[in-house]
Amino acid sequence: MARRRLSVQPIGRGPLRRPVIPVRRLTLRPEPGMAPLDALVATPPDATGALVYVPGFNTPLGEWEVAKCQLLADASGLAVVVSELPGLSHHGDPIPEAVRRDLLRQRLQSWAELNFSYVAAALRTLDGLPVRQLLGYSTGCSLATASLPWLAELGTPEALSLIEPVAIAPRRLAALAIHDAADLARLPAALTTNRHQGWLRPLHGRMLSDHAVHYTFGDLLALTQVLRADELPAALGRSSPARVALVRGERSALCPRPAFEALDRQLEDAGVAGPTIEVRGLGHQLWHSFPALVTVARAVLAG
Repeated sequence: MARRRLSVQPIGRGPLRRPVIPVRRLTLRPEPGMAPLDALVATPPDATGALVYVPGFNTPLGEWEVAKCQLLADASGLAVVVSELPGLSHHGDPIPEAVRRDLLRQRLQSWAELNFSYVAAALRTLDGLPVRQLLGYSTGCSLATASLPWLAELGTPEALSLIEPVAIAPRRLAALAIHDAADLARLPAALTTNRHQGWLRPLHGRMLSDHAVHYTFGDLLALTQVLRADELPAALGRSSPARVALVRGERSALCPRPAFEALDRQLEDAGVAGPTIEVRGLGHQLWHSFPALVTVARAVLAG
C-alpha cells in the first residue's frame, strides 16, 4: 500500500483562532501510594471518542499545553487527554526503581504500563468514550507506541501519529547530546512563527516556569538509554494500527532523515496506510510552532 508523502509549510501570517473548548486539570493517583501526576482533559461538544496525546521530555502542562489540547480537540473533534510522564512531573517524584532499571536496559514496557495507568484514570472521567486516536511527540512517540497493547482495552485506536520520533536509530550518548543541542538552537525559529498570534505572547512568557517539570539525573540517564536506541521500529513491527502518520521537521537532528525514511518504508512494506509529512524550515521543536501544529493536526487528525 502506497503511503502519501507530503511536504508542508506552516500556516502564514493569518491569525489562528483559539478554540473555545473547556479544559479540566486533574491530579491523578491511580492507586493509593502511587506518585501524583497532573493531567489535562479537553472536551469539545459532541465528542464521539478520545485522543490520547503523549508529550515529549520536559513538557510542563501549563497554559502552553492547554492551548495545544484545545487545537488538537478542534482539529479532531475528539476529547484530548494528556498526562505528565512518570518521573517527569512538576510534583518531582522519581521513576520507581524497578522501572528505572528496565529503562537502563532499554526496555520501555514497564514505563509504558505505568504511564498507561494514569492515562486510563484520566480517560475514566470521559464516561466511557473509546480511544480513537493516539498521538506522540518526541519521547512520547516511543511511549505511545509501547502503550498500544494496553490502550486496546479502552477501544483500539484507529490511528497513531508520531511527531518527531527519536528512538529510530542507534547512536551514542554523545551523539544524542549533540543532536539535542543542535535542535535546541533551532527553537527560536519555531517560536518566531508564532509572532502573528497575539494571544500566545503571555502564554510563551510562562511556558517553562508554569508547572515546571522536575526530574533526577538517574531518571534522565535511564530515559536517554531508550532514546539512543532504535526500539521504535521494532515496536511498530509488533503492534501497529492500520493507519500511522509520521511527521518530521526538515532540519531535525534528533529525528534523523535516513532512519525516518527507513521507518516510512517499513510501514509501506507492511501495508500500513497514512501520510508521511515533512515540515519545511523547522527542526525537532516544530511542536512549539502553533502554525505548524495546526497544519500537522489538520493533515493527520481530520476525518
